Amino acid sequence: MSDLENVPPSGRHPQDPAGTQPRYDPEALLPAEPVPDDVVDAEVVDEREAERGDLLPARRSSGGLGDVAPAKHSTYAPRFHFLTGALMAVGLAAIAGLVLFILLPGNSGSSDSGVKNWSSWAPSTDGQAGAQQIAEHVGVQYKLPNGRQIVNVGVTGLEIQGVPLAVAVRKDASQGGAIKIFNDAGVIYHLCGLGQSCAIDSGKPSIERGLLLRREALELALYTFRYLGDVHQVLVFMPPPKGKTPTQALFFREGDVARELDRPLTASLSPRVPTVASMTGSPDAGLVQQITSPKTFDFSLTGDQTSQSGYIVLDPPTDQTTSSGSSSSGSSSSSSPNGSPSSGATTTGSGP
Repeated sequence: MSDLENVPPSGRHPQDPAGTQPRYDPEALLPAEPVPDDVVDAEVVDEREAERGDLLPARRSSGGLGDVAPAKHSTYAPRFHFLTGALMAVGLAAIAGLVLFILLPGNSGSSDSGVKNWSSWAPSTDGQAGAQQIAEHVGVQYKLPNGRQIVNVGVTGLEIQGVPLAVAVRKDASQGGAIKIFNDAGVIYHLCGLGQSCAIDSGKPSIERGLLLRREALELALYTFRYLGDVHQVLVFMPPPKGKTPTQALFFREGDVARELDRPLTASLSPRVPTVASMTGSPDAGLVQQITSPKTFDFSLTGDQTSQSGYIVLDPPTDQTTSSGSSSSGSSSSSSPNGSPSSGATTTGSGP
């Protein structure tokens, strides 16, 4: 047999006794017509795995990459995005506001009582200078019926001629007569008329005028406690009746007016200072009477030779007229702030 007889028909390979050639002709497996685009272009898969259905070829485009469908978004997504942004903005604004509040002067983050804009006017917070400004600001607002200022308001520290003073409050004998010493930082306001020994030199003494002066003392104390943080007690020396020397004082501790310091000044005292004639009819007359009556004392001075200091001794008033604002000599009762008689206050002398 010739070599040509061993050549297989066209497209065939010679027999492969060793088994190194495929059993089928690869070209015979190709389709006779072009493959449409939608036919799966798959990777070669092991026949056994294909038969088990473990792997399925993925549909691919003619470029070799699968068609990826766009992700479906919820119709509520824009709303959620808006709400998230709004909440973040509110949170940042709150944090910024808190930082500003802490950093602003007077806002140390502590429990310092008081409200913003406590009063429309504010003094310096610098000790003696602030107290002097308070004295001048309050003093000019209280006037006699003739339109003149009732008293000049002077101010000093708790000292007399360089001698430091403490406040000694002595209770009445019926209450045990105990003495309590207060040596906190404080100021003394002197209400001094232009008459002899600081007496008021014009006008007539009256219940209304006495109550108006006590209102002035209360306002001085409120401004002092609110703006002078180092001051914890205020003494106000009142003007005496004509022909007498000063013996009456009002004594305030910061805690005595804590409620008034926690709300605007206009919530305690009327924005417009009443006149002498309108004082008992003023909306704040009752509050003035309530706060100042138990804070009215007779005062005297005494020295302590052992400590080179002194005491302002405060005793319950012996003249109930001055403690209630009355000055009508010979009367057996005084009037309450609303003008009605009130018992328990005999008039044995004349007031400011």
